[in-house]
Amino acid sequence: MPHAEFGALRRLSARLGRDIEQVQASGGNTSIKSGDVMWVKASGLWLADADDDDVFVPVDRGKVLAAIDATSEQAVLASVIAGQNARGLRPSIETSMHALLDHEIVIHTHSVRTIALAIRADAKQQLGQRLDGEDWAFIPYYKPGMDLTRGIASVLGHHPSGRRARILVLGNHGLVVGASTAEEAGSIIDRVERKLDAPLLAGESDVPDRAPPGSAPVADRLAQSLAVVPGLRKLALGGSYYPDHVVFLGPAAATEPGGPSKLLLTADGAFLPDDASGSAQAMASCLAHVLARLPGHAELRRLSIDEELALMDWDAEKYRQQLER
Repeated sequence: MPHAEFGALRRLSARLGRDIEQVQASGGNTSIKSGDVMWVKASGLWLADADDDDVFVPVDRGKVLAAIDATSEQAVLASVIAGQNARGLRPSIETSMHALLDHEIVIHTHSVRTIALAIRADAKQQLGQRLDGEDWAFIPYYKPGMDLTRGIASVLGHHPSGRRARILVLGNHGLVVGASTAEEAGSIIDRVERKLDAPLLAGESDVPDRAPPGSAPVADRLAQSLAVVPGLRKLALGGSYYPDHVVFLGPAAATEPGGPSKLLLTADGAFLPDDASGSAQAMASCLAHVLARLPGHAELRRLSIDEELALMDWDAEKYRQQLER
């Protein structure tokens, strides 16, 4: 079993998982290294449940590092220590990233404050102004999983502190923090959140009492503003901005009637299919929290069609969707 710090990691994981501004649905992942074993959050499970449920999977870190060298996602899956994985859980999509970094504790969140900067065309410049003095690096967008891990390795190979850089901002994706203890990791996250903070530039809107056939209103009042605030509506209809929106809402952040996204914006409000999952509801809230922090002049980097397709036709994400169902 992991050392005594494991309990503290579980508590931090649950705290972050219950904060919509840090983690949405089954997104985000955390890990702890104990000798040659690394415990990492299981794919498709929720960090919010970390202190009530067994959401971690043990993997052989040495085998994961070898899998990175071989660029083999299958070898990452084969690194699971079956004898300590009674539920047969599958490790996080980001297991290779957690193994690559040398910190005892690694935390990856989809912080809305971070994403609101990480989707900007001038993300690196904007982040540099706010994170000056921190041990940090910017990682341009890569598909989650092995592509992202190898991208991080490439960037950190030229970084002063290498694989022990404490803060990584992932373009169009989120935040990664490494530390020796869960308490230290939580303190770093809180400090980064303060430095990247930006006020909400839009208020909440009423939830409509009627919906198109087969749909139900999004429960989040801030998400309702995506439909009725012109600037937010334009951004929301402008494309997808980060991976989990493509996975849980479709190949566009939002759509008008007849479009490909599950998030429907009409003159009356924001709606999802009436059988929409909790993850879809969370993604609608996340989109509102991100876009409502953007100044109107900001130029954004959206995911390309090829990047969207790579996420939609991917076994690892189909597995997460299956668990959600």
